[in-house]
Amino acid sequence: MVTEAFAAQNIRDSEGLASLVRSSLKDLTTFSLRRSALSLPDGIFRVQTLEFDELPAHRRDRDRLVRWRLEKGAAFDMSSTVLRYQVVPRRDKGCSVLACVAKQEVISQYEDLLTGLGLEPWAVAPSSFSVLNFYGPYLEVKNISGFALAWVTERSYTTIILEQGGPRFYRHREIKTGTPADVTARLMRELDDSLHFYLHMDRQQRSEVGHLYLAGEPAVVASLFESLKNETTLEIETLVPAVVLTSARDAAASLAAAFGAGGVR
Repeated sequence: MVTEAFAAQNIRDSEGLASLVRSSLKDLTTFSLRRSALSLPDGIFRVQTLEFDELPAHRRDRDRLVRWRLEKGAAFDMSSTVLRYQVVPRRDKGCSVLACVAKQEVISQYEDLLTGLGLEPWAVAPSSFSVLNFYGPYLEVKNISGFALAWVTERSYTTIILEQGGPRFYRHREIKTGTPADVTARLMRELDDSLHFYLHMDRQQRSEVGHLYLAGEPAVVASLFESLKNETTLEIETLVPAVVLTSARDAAASLAAAFGAGGVR
């Protein structure tokens, strides 16, 4: 019913998808549901990490500055796009901005579907952003200067590297179909390439990433964890919703994106 594309129609069967969403909400009739958050596939966004010494105080000025920085270095079509970003203060100085754009016509497909169900879309973000927000409090307690978070779904994976409290690196790739062993081998190569590139992209600044957190599709994550633990010196941990929500002991690992989009802590 849904395909992940930056510049093409995403929802192939809007009536079928609306029926599934409506069915998922039928047991929540005791709640007064109005607002809704959209945690969407990373593949429909184009993402960059930006560094600023300071940002303008007014929202409109911040938006213009962030969009200008994106347009300055963009290797993709920025026309008719919606901008979303998160500002994260760094521990040393300034701030990091995790910014993304998506085509307005693509986002409108999802928003129109929710509006048709009587819901008001009020937040839109890539699923990896939502996962990072959800697990953020748990990771902050560990007080680690640098770590990588890998978010793995059935079709794709995303690596986000954070240092000094701010996101410094983002990489997203689709996962081509293949045997479980092939998928695991591809993920290991991509993770190794991402970490190697990040650690060597700035010769003036020494970077250290000692921890890798894995989250997402349980079967793929489990296979990746077993393969990596004998191939890397990184400390590896698999994240599940229960580390943040004690009431989510049996919650599916993939629900972290939904929890993060809805601001659940």
